[in-house]
Amino acid sequence: MDIKRMLLSSIGKKLLLATSGLVMFLLFLVPHMGGNILFLFGPDLFNSYAHHLHQLVPVVIGIEILMLAMISLHMFMGIRVVLENRKAADKRQTLKSSKERSLAAKLMPVSGGMIFIFIVKHLLDFKFYEKATTTLHGVETYDVYRMVLERFQSDPVHLIFYVGFMLAVGLHLSHALQSALQTYGLYIPREGSKIKLASFFVGWAMATTFAIIPISAFIG
Repeated sequence: MDIKRMLLSSIGKKLLLATSGLVMFLLFLVPHMGGNILFLFGPDLFNSYAHHLHQLVPVVIGIEILMLAMISLHMFMGIRVVLENRKAADKRQTLKSSKERSLAAKLMPVSGGMIFIFIVKHLLDFKFYEKATTTLHGVETYDVYRMVLERFQSDPVHLIFYVGFMLAVGLHLSHALQSALQTYGLYIPREGSKIKLASFFVGWAMATTFAIIPISAFIG
């Protein structure tokens, strides 16, 4: 089987879905979470992180282009896989028992769509938001810390929106990680699986960490 036929096969589409998801997880979500958590340590450290990140603009743009490609591929393959699974289920005239699928698994298309909406909203809120400046170690730089504070302290609805969408992130990641490993043949679904438990923990730990930032800004 040539590469094109393999990628267009059912397993090929699942591999593309899993791979694009893991690339976004490793190159975007994990570093993004690591940077965001610095907000909890005060304006100097957070603004210093933002300043150094701004100095890596060519690298950041390259990663953003890659992420755009991965998001597009992930969404396209996700829709294809969901439609094909439903079509196959209709032909068999049977569906998996609801007991066999977790809530996170059932809501993957919904949580995925919500995450896409969140990403668009997040970009509009911060990437294209007018930034104030401050002086850091004698150098003028963007006051990203203040921007985050103002964005959440001035609008409780905005806070609820962000925290609410983190529920979608938790649901999606808690199933997506184990599903990707299953696609690669590294995980066999079974009760009490450590991989299943780790996927659940990592997904919700990341969602909780992301949610702490707006909550802290609102309280702060």
